[in-house]
Amino acid sequence: MQNHSRMTFPSVCVLAGTLLAMGLLPGAVAERSTEDPVAVINLAGVLEGLAERADAEAELRAQSETITKEAQSKEAEVRALQQSLAALTDPIERLAAEEKVDNAVIQLMAWQELIKREIDVERALRLEKIYKDIMSAVADMATSDGIDLVLIHDGATDIQTNPDPQAPPLETQVRQQIAQRRIAFASERIDRTRDIIVRMNKTYALDGQ
Repeated sequence: MQNHSRMTFPSVCVLAGTLLAMGLLPGAVAERSTEDPVAVINLAGVLEGLAERADAEAELRAQSETITKEAQSKEAEVRALQQSLAALTDPIERLAAEEKVDNAVIQLMAWQELIKREIDVERALRLEKIYKDIMSAVADMATSDGIDLVLIHDGATDIQTNPDPQAPPLETQVRQQIAQRRIAFASERIDRTRDIIVRMNKTYALDGQ
């Protein structure tokens, strides 16, 4: 005659607790933390959603419009000098006027080159600041949420090609972008792009108050 051991209620509770801890019962996944030690962000997506970036672009556009008006004014002055030169018939007067026009053209070109460099530096500095702010926000998020590694999801955007004849061959452009890709797939579950946007926009709004 075989002896059939019976499990008491306390034993069942202990076993169920053990199985839940091991993740073997239905609902165990829901009981565990949804946080992962690895996350990804779409850097282009973050930039697109930042109020800081939008405000910086608006300021740069306003600055560019002011510079454009100033450039148009300077170009008009040069054209006026050229028109005055065309009306002169005296050789001595024409020579002096030509020198004046040449100096005005040289000064305009030098000013345009200087402004071009200044705008480039301004854009680079603003972009660098935003990038540093993103990295700081990522570090804060990772620290607070217990994330060990955050990767930039470089496969989140399509490959872009430039058909300009001066650009490298299209095949070369595609090959270069493929070679630069590091992440083939990332689950939406570990994508924290939206979290970074919300976190940074909140901080930016508070700083502006």
